[in-house]
Amino acid sequence: MDELKKINLNYNNNFDYEKIIIAIKNNETAKELINRLNLTDEDIKNNYELINNYIKYNQDCMNCNKMENCKHSTKGYVYELIKNDDNSFSDMFTICNKYKQYYTRKKNLIYTTFNSEDLLDSSLKSFVIDNANLLGVEFVKKIIDIINFKKSSGAFLHLSNSKIRIKLIKSLAYNLLLNNKLSVVKFSDMLKDIKGDFKSNNAQNTFKIIIESDILIIDGLGNEAITTWSRDDILLSILDNRLQNDKITILCSEFSLDELKKLYRVSYNDEAKANQVIEKINEIRK
Repeated sequence: MDELKKINLNYNNNFDYEKIIIAIKNNETAKELINRLNLTDEDIKNNYELINNYIKYNQDCMNCNKMENCKHSTKGYVYELIKNDDNSFSDMFTICNKYKQYYTRKKNLIYTTFNSEDLLDSSLKSFVIDNANLLGVEFVKKIIDIINFKKSSGAFLHLSNSKIRIKLIKSLAYNLLLNNKLSVVKFSDMLKDIKGDFKSNNAQNTFKIIIESDILIIDGLGNEAITTWSRDDILLSILDNRLQNDKITILCSEFSLDELKKLYRVSYNDEAKANQVIEKINEIRK
C-alpha cells in the first residue's frame, strides 16, 4: 500500500493511476468493496480518494470478531461507499452487521445476575458444540433443537465443574439471545433480587420477569440457602408456571438429581415436596 500512502488528496494529473489501481486491487479491505460493488478500473481511478478513505477507516474491521475489539471512535459504525445509478459514488457511516447483532442481543437480554457484557461475547459461541462429549451428547442435541426453534420444555445439565458451567452459560446466552427474550440467572442471586423486590416494593418484579421470559437459564440449583419459601414459593412456582405456559427452561447444577432430591428435603416430613421438584425437572428435560 505504499502507493496509496503517497496519494495527495488534491487532484494531480501526474499521478501514476495504473500503480494506484493495482495497489487498491491488491488491498484485502478494498477487494471486498470491489467485488461487492463490481467496480471497474475506471471506477477506481475516478474515486480513489473515497476508496482510500474506505481502506483507512475499515482496515481493522477485517479481523474484528466482537464489539469489544472495535477501534473506531464511534463503536459499531463503518464507513460505507455506494455506487449510484449514474456511476457516481456516495459515502456515509452505517452500523456494521456485528453491531446490529450485538444491539439485538443486548435488547433481548431481559434480566440477568451475570455480567451482561460477558453474555454478549462471541468468543465462546461454539463452546457447546465443541464440548459435546464433555457436556453430554443428549444435552447438546436438546440445545441444538432449542436454538433451531424445535419444540422443547428445556434441558437439565449436571456438571460439577463451575468454570465449565459458566462458559456453557455464556455460550448458550450468546446463541439464544439473537432470536429470543432471555433471562440468565444464578439461582441464589435471583432469590436475593426477589427478596429485595418484596422489601422495597420495587416496580421491577423480578419473579414476573423470570416467569415471562421466552427462555430462562438457571445455574446453581442446590447452591442457594434452601428453605420452604425458596423451594415451594419460588422454585416450584417457576418450574410449574413455565411448564404450563410452554416456556423453555435450561437448568444447570453441580448436583445430580438424586443429590438435589436430598438437598430439597428441608425437613424429614416433606419428602413429597422434594420429589415434586425432581418431577418438574424431569418434565422439563423430557
